[in-house]
Amino acid sequence: MVEVEIVKSYAKINLGLWITEKRSDNYHNIVTVFHKIGLYDTLTIYPSEQFEIVCIGNASITKDNILYKVKELVEKKFRIPINYKIEIRKNIPVGSGLGGASSNAAYFLKFLSEKRGLNLSQEELIKIGEQIGSDVPFFLLKENAAIATGKGEILEPFHSSFQYPLILGFPDCQILTQWAYQEFDRVGTLYKFSEAYRKASTIADALQNNNLEGLSEIENSFEPVVIKKCPQIQEVKDILSSLGARILSMSGSGSAVYGIFERMILLENFGEVLKPTAFLKME
Repeated sequence: MVEVEIVKSYAKINLGLWITEKRSDNYHNIVTVFHKIGLYDTLTIYPSEQFEIVCIGNASITKDNILYKVKELVEKKFRIPINYKIEIRKNIPVGSGLGGASSNAAYFLKFLSEKRGLNLSQEELIKIGEQIGSDVPFFLLKENAAIATGKGEILEPFHSSFQYPLILGFPDCQILTQWAYQEFDRVGTLYKFSEAYRKASTIADALQNNNLEGLSEIENSFEPVVIKKCPQIQEVKDILSSLGARILSMSGSGSAVYGIFERMILLENFGEVLKPTAFLKME
């Protein structure tokens, strides 16, 4: 009997994101607060004689897919063949700033560690994750939240107890992270690290104490830059505001927008823009 594994690959949001420096290697230093949410892709993993990725949904699969990078790194490091058929059911939109690709990579890496007898520690997983992408290490944490600095790979994990409902809105546009940074370099303003870190610490404290007011420090350096390309972001924010959202922000480099509410609300007539409620809490 063929053993099939189903893996949930959770999304994240950025509860604040400040760009503080352009580095000599052309990457950027940031300060942000990552938080896992209940929205997830599903990876259905079958044993196979060759490595194959199939996407169920609108996203296309190319040889640039991040799971190929995971396969190549693990094969090279541990000298074992990685042959699976992976069906990805995409619920996390591409180009939304919710970390879908990084999450897929992290959860597949954890699957390989467990199922191929590698038994890697969290520290070992994170070292491999850093070679795959800046956001990948966060998804390898046991904790559901972290302050991130550097390129996003330097993590201060913590457990969030935040219970307020969150609703995601998806403007009809995809934003490439590389483009967003290039455009920020052209017209954006760098933030002072000490002030950004103070704000991130306030947000982290609020999450640990279920304090909605503490999230008022949330800002996103990309937002004013990206909205010029995708004005629908502001339209979605306006809809969420009209529904009573207390906190509104774009996640990552966009284009997804989240609203945080004091209480659950009924969503009617917004089905095309607002996806079902996702909570700031792992299932």
